[in-house]
Amino acid sequence: MNRRRVTPNVAGTPKLAARSGRATLVSLLGIALALPASFAVLAPSAFAASNVSFVGTWTPNTGVGWTITRENRTTGVCAGTTKLATSGYRLVACRVTGHKYVFTITYGAGYRSHNSGTITGNTLTGRFKDSNGTVETYTATRRH
Repeated sequence: MNRRRVTPNVAGTPKLAARSGRATLVSLLGIALALPASFAVLAPSAFAASNVSFVGTWTPNTGVGWTITRENRTTGVCAGTTKLATSGYRLVACRVTGHKYVFTITYGAGYRSHNSGTITGNTLTGRFKDSNGTVETYTATRRH
């Protein structure tokens, strides 16, 4: 004669049962494998590096220098001026993303010089391409 064990039905309480050693090992292994994956999902936002500082007066080995007067280190939006500002040249569209920067020098309605590069401490390596077709690489040093 087989007797079934009847457990009371109590709403809201979990049914606890003894686990075998193998089932516990499989559960622990699943948790151990799932944890690193959950950190990998968090890693880009939780451990993201901030943008480097671009603020300062930059003197390139070629051409005319510029000064970055302010930067929002969270968004990367920056502003500044070129040494030719009194002649009508403007520094616009300035942004830093990590160690990379971009900005444009404009003059009137027609001239554009698109600059981009990498900042490493108080030096940078960059490149510009202007609306006249000139492409040039440069290095620059910063003075605070």
